[in-house]
Amino acid sequence: MMPCRKQQFAAVHGKSQKEAVSCSFPRQGGDFAESLDATRCRIRFRCAGVLGVFLFVMGVLAAAARSEGIPEDSTLPPVKQRLGFYLHTCWKYKYPFAVRSWQREDYDNMFHLLKQFGYNTVMLWPCTEAIPLPISEADRRALAQFRQIIEDGQKCGLETWLATCPNVVAKPEIARDPWMQRSLWPYMEMVRMDDPKKAEAFLTHRAALFEILNNADAYVTIDGDPGGYPGAKPENFLKIFQHDRETIDRVGTHPKTQKVIPWIWAGWGRTEPLWQGDLTPYSRAAMKLLKQRLPEPWLIMPGRSNRSGWANGRINVALAEELGLIDRSVLMCYEAVEYEPTPPAGVLHFDDIRRILKEEDRNLPRAAGVMANAQQPIMVLPNIYFFARGSQDPKYLDQPDEKVLADLAGLLGGPPELLIPAWSCLRRGLDRLPPDLPGKLRAAKLTGPLAPFLPGGSARYLEILALEAETRIRLLQIVRQSPETPEETVESIAAGTAALVKWWKENRYCGLGLGTEPFGLNFIHGALYGEFKAWCIQNAADPQQIAPLAVQKIVSQRILPKQSAEDWIRELLKR
Repeated sequence: MMPCRKQQFAAVHGKSQKEAVSCSFPRQGGDFAESLDATRCRIRFRCAGVLGVFLFVMGVLAAAARSEGIPEDSTLPPVKQRLGFYLHTCWKYKYPFAVRSWQREDYDNMFHLLKQFGYNTVMLWPCTEAIPLPISEADRRALAQFRQIIEDGQKCGLETWLATCPNVVAKPEIARDPWMQRSLWPYMEMVRMDDPKKAEAFLTHRAALFEILNNADAYVTIDGDPGGYPGAKPENFLKIFQHDRETIDRVGTHPKTQKVIPWIWAGWGRTEPLWQGDLTPYSRAAMKLLKQRLPEPWLIMPGRSNRSGWANGRINVALAEELGLIDRSVLMCYEAVEYEPTPPAGVLHFDDIRRILKEEDRNLPRAAGVMANAQQPIMVLPNIYFFARGSQDPKYLDQPDEKVLADLAGLLGGPPELLIPAWSCLRRGLDRLPPDLPGKLRAAKLTGPLAPFLPGGSARYLEILALEAETRIRLLQIVRQSPETPEETVESIAAGTAALVKWWKENRYCGLGLGTEPFGLNFIHGALYGEFKAWCIQNAADPQQIAPLAVQKIVSQRILPKQSAEDWIRELLKR
């Protein structure tokens, strides 16, 4: 049993747990009767004429929306194709920011949240690459527990996919820590698939992992980042999927529908470093071979970046069009919802989402689906919501930002006059932030139908919003000052540093690190520190004088130890 908050919500609203989950939206892909059944209305229609039935049903739905505090015009349309979300579980930092820090209940809550936003597919990367061969008994138990998480996603009505790397393994010493506490990057090794002995050992290990995680609806393998090596042949990429197909057919829980999916991303076999040079010939060669010889059932996932000229741009989607693969393609709109990697910050990507979905407008009606991603979903919840709405209803993309945020506030049952400025605080000045916004957020409550499904709980979510707003407000207060003496400048530098360190201690973001790294500029989002850094440079006219005084102040106030303070001030005042 795991649904403690869902049971509490159901008790408050006088509903069964299942009713509490399903009351807010029609069942995806269902008709009116299914939608009403999902809300347990169980009405038998005995109206005269089709028009009477239609008006009656619309009235019931509108009444249900009003009773739950949902805006009447915010009901999501049924999903007609695959709408997926990728929960990036590799990054290591604090709960509930990092997906890998979640417990089973948190995953289950997020599955329900995604389902109610309109997603029907979820992809998980639990980083099985951090499990070295041979699989230990402790790792077998951990894998079996993650298998239950896959099952929970399916029970929620989501197709649940498992993401893996094509030729990545970890050094044995990584096993000193429990699976979900491991950082893959320092221990990662690449297996050359053209070395028969090494390839066989890798594929045998991969099959052993899949034997435990044998219940996923699809097995997705990226072509690089991480993975791959210069000069890798398309045939060796194909070999991975052929071997996966054999494994799934042998051990899968439903092999006739469990798909293999190549994620076309960084260019299998590229000879230049990542994101340098043209990956077109490498992606084209792999996609042509995969189209001809991938074992059924399969889809393909062409990944695109946030914009042209950045990483892979639209190259892979354009190749899918060229090769006649759009109908088999789930378009991965990477970084539409959130840049990756990125320190925690509630940055709204609404304009990016609008632009990207409109750029793919001609492909989306023909494609097998569309997908987005996030490494820290609780920080970008508005973006996740807007991507779903815009994917299902292109007209919704033209809604003003504040209307989108107001709709989400209604679903969470929180005061829009607080949530809207909190979600958009990083692009507001002091004049547009309510007085004592952090305190009011901490005193607020979320009572809407989706509030019980926030990973970490609604109270913790409001605390995170409050602390981010508090950090933003404190830094804005500092940068509007005009210090007259070096002492005043130093005092403000220390105060801004204290605000940023407090935010970092809440999330402990460490990038590709182990989690033991000291505080640094690279662990804070530029949207938070950018204006403050510019102010510090402007007002520290003589860095040689200001720097040691600032370090002394930061150390004396116990904000940071001396070495960290020195490194921080060096980066902060760097022009």
